[in-house]
Parts: sequence; C-alpha cells; structure tokens
Amino acid sequence: MNQPADGFWLENPELIRAVAPWYTRLENLELGLLLLALPWIAGQGLRRADLERQLAALGPDLPVGPVYFQRVSRAAAGLEARGALAGAGRGRRRRFSTTPEGFAALILNLRSLAGDPTVDGGEFELKRSLVAMWNVVAERLVDLPAELQDGGDVETFFARLEAITIWGRPVITDEVMAEAFDVVGLVERQRRRVGDLRAAASAELERAEARARMVPASLFEPLVAAAAGGHRSADAGRVLDTVRAIATHAIPALRARSTLVRYDAYLRYLDELTTLYARELRVVDIGRFRAAFGRRAG
Repeated sequence: MNQPADGFWLENPELIRAVAPWYTRLENLELGLLLLALPWIAGQGLRRADLERQLAALGPDLPVGPVYFQRVSRAAAGLEARGALAGAGRGRRRRFSTTPEGFAALILNLRSLAGDPTVDGGEFELKRSLVAMWNVVAERLVDLPAELQDGGDVETFFARLEAITIWGRPVITDEVMAEAFDVVGLVERQRRRVGDLRAAASAELERAEARARMVPASLFEPLVAAAAGGHRSADAGRVLDTVRAIATHAIPALRARSTLVRYDAYLRYLDELTTLYARELRVVDIGRFRAAFGRRAG
C-alpha cells in the first residue's frame, strides 16, 4: 500500500498527531523560522531577538506577516513544543535550532500547496522565496574548500532525518528532499494547481451561460413595456423584480469570466518565473550537498 501524499496528512493531522506531533501545516512565520534556524545556517542556534531581526531584514523576500518579538516568541515556543525546534539556555538568551523533525516538516510543507494563489498568494510567494534561498545558501556551502566541509553534527543531523518514520515508513528520502527544493518544480506544481482551478472556473462559466440561455422571453416583457412608456406606477415592482432576475442570471457568468482572466494572468506570471529561475538560479543537487558534508547520497 502506497503512503498517502503529503497533503493528505497535512489536511488530517489528527491521524498522526500521536506519532508525529511535528507534522502539521505550518504558517508562513513558522516556515521562515525553521529555515533560518537550520544548524548549518544558524550555527549554535539563534535567540528569539536574532530570529526577529533576521526575519525583519528579509521582509521583502519572506512574506511572513508582521514581525515583532512577541509573535516570533510564540511561534518559536509552539515549534519547540512540537519538537520542530530545539532550545538551549534560559530567558531571552535561549537559542533555537531546527531539529531533523522540524526540517522534515519544512520539506513536506514546501511540497504542499493549498488555497487559491490568485486570491491570497502569500503561501506560494513565501515557499518560492524559501526554496530559492535554500539553493543560494546550499550553493555557497558546497563550494566551500574541502577542509571546511567536515560535516560533524550536520552528518548526524541527516542521519537522524533519514531515520524518521511514520508507522514504519520513511518520511524523507533524497528524492523527496530534491523535489521540495526544486524551485522550477514548485512553480510547475503551482501551475498544475491553477490549471485545475481554471478548469473548474471554465466549467462554471459553461453552466452559468447555459442557465442564462434558459431565461424565458416572457421575463423581458415588463422591461419592453416600460421602455415603450406603457408602464404604470403599479408595474414598478414587477419591473424591478425583472431587473433583479436578469441580473441574477448574468452575474455568475460575468464572475466566471473575470475569474478566468485572473487565472490566465497568473499562469503567465508562472511562465515568467520558470524562465527566470531556469536562467538565473542554480538548483543544488541534494546528493552533492550531502556529500559535501562527508556523506554520499543514497
């Protein structure tokens, strides 16, 4: 039996909460925290004030919403309680590092897209930025001189990541990780999702137009009489009822057409992103990244 897709678990967290409390749908701020606190980025860990400062500095690139100390502190505490962050120290000097389980949650969330990005694009824009940032950082790391590529704790981190299972099944493989950090693949997944949304809007337009064609000609008689000047004041209510009835049939089709315009514009945006990333962003091979820290992939 195949393991269900990531999105299934994220939409049904109650099914695995007892065995994998770290595996939940993460908010944008939580995703940003987990990326910044990765051991090979954060070193010995980051204090909440450090996380707040870095998130604020990356504001244009990481749309995580309002950044202030209390919000960052609450998010870090929630991630620590679920085992996605590990904390050391006390008070404001407490430092946080992403755990292998937290990295797994980050990876699985990056592979899942929900909602309509043409209504609220925050999820996709953040994930797009996170994936791009990962590749930029990973490229710099793998290009370090060999003497600086001793993995140490990073090797242990990946060994623990590889050992994570849910009901006896491995969660993160090199293939899963490679897919999560392939920015062009992320754009393509979004394209498929928007294509499905567009198909649904197109079907709705067909239904709306079919309903509009079924409006009986007799419905227009009060309007024709009013236009000819033969209406009486007593007919005013009937004329207004007719206008509302006709509008009720026309508006759904107009709404569906405008939705199609929105989706078509967004699909053009995704085309431009694919061209941009294919030309300017190097996607780092996961096997090469892991080998840079003394471990061959696979």
